[in-house]
Amino acid sequence: MEYIALGCMTGTSLDGIDCSLIKSDGLTDVSEISNIFTPYSKKLQKELSKIIDNNYLDNLKVFELLNNEYQSAINALISKCKTKIDVIGIHGQTVFHDPLLKISMQLYDKNLTYNSSAPVIYNFRKNDLLNGGSGAPILPIYHQIIANKLKLEPTIFINIGGVTNLTLIETNQIKAGDISFGNALINDFLISKTNKEYDLNGNISKSGKKIETLYNKILNDKYFKKELPKSLDRNYFHHYLNNINDKLLVEDILYTLLSIIPETINRIINSNKKYKIILMGGGRKNLTLINLFKRAFEDVNIIDDYNFNGDFIESQGMGILAIRYLKKINSTYKSTTGILKNIYLGEKV
Repeated sequence: MEYIALGCMTGTSLDGIDCSLIKSDGLTDVSEISNIFTPYSKKLQKELSKIIDNNYLDNLKVFELLNNEYQSAINALISKCKTKIDVIGIHGQTVFHDPLLKISMQLYDKNLTYNSSAPVIYNFRKNDLLNGGSGAPILPIYHQIIANKLKLEPTIFINIGGVTNLTLIETNQIKAGDISFGNALINDFLISKTNKEYDLNGNISKSGKKIETLYNKILNDKYFKKELPKSLDRNYFHHYLNNINDKLLVEDILYTLLSIIPETINRIINSNKKYKIILMGGGRKNLTLINLFKRAFEDVNIIDDYNFNGDFIESQGMGILAIRYLKKINSTYKSTTGILKNIYLGEKV
């Protein structure tokens, strides 16, 4: 049986709300219906950044701001499509994630209502954490559905969002984990040093050069020595850029950070096998990063090459998780989060 699902995702890059409408059986097939991106207001971005930076929620008005923007974004897609929706899956805004403490906090008001009578599924990370998993990543099952639909194997999906996570699919088996920092570290650094919020198309980093000392120092971090599955907080690597030498050029620092991402993947995979590398997330738009991947691997593509909208893979994935909740089908595994038993994710409002 196929369902119409509305998926909603807000990532740690704090750019805004991704909403997607998909049709899927939650198992073997998926088709896009529509997608909408609604940017966060500057006020909400500022309040969420404070919470994440300070690990402290001191202004409850952030819930009112977040609620208003969630309602507006989700209702906009409902109004646009005028399609009967079977289920809504909402991730919520992550403000804290620590796999060692088994805590992952997503801000979302379960009392919110929308212009649809469809049931709402949320709190997707809780059951994974309660059953011994690290709570992330939770969308490898959607990557596997895409790989099966496109008949791609062996394949590595690399999602470069706030952090960078990987899903390796081989002989119908999946491994996954957060492998490195992503846009959160790079964007936060850029905001602190310039008036730019991100490196548009890699225009800044393209003229940079690798700073070997910084490159080697970060790559020596103990996190990179851990095997999959593993999970990462968006701020884990930020301390490496605290009190950094002011004489270092911004473009060189950005280029160095970007160089680390493909190298961390190189250290995980079997170098004797040829994988199809598929880039997803906001980082796939950085041409400097794409070129670095193409230097490191033979077969590099972006998800958009396969008629998927790369801006909305995660929001579509929330729809998939919501469908699997309705069907009571497992969606998280020992090989993806370290969970002790395979279970489905989410709670119904």
